[in-house]
Amino acid sequence: MLKLKSDVAKRGYDIYKKLRRALEREHFGEYVAIELKSEDFFVGQDMGEALDKAEQKYPDQEFFVVRVGELATASFKHRFSL
Repeated sequence: MLKLKSDVAKRGYDIYKKLRRALEREHFGEYVAIELKSEDFFVGQDMGEALDKAEQKYPDQEFFVVRVGELATASFKHRFSL
């Protein structure tokens, strides 16, 4: 059983579970960024592409990001670069 500690991860994973079958069928191995309030999602070949698409529409929101078909998860409010 997957145990998630943060509220963002819990909410994001709940949304992902609803989308999972369709995403795995069409986008297996790609990344999906989910905006938590609207449940809109954005798919990209990599995490950066998915987040770029999501941030264009929702520049100040938090996103749940997961590689489609894998259980490892991440959530992001803002991206940082060094």
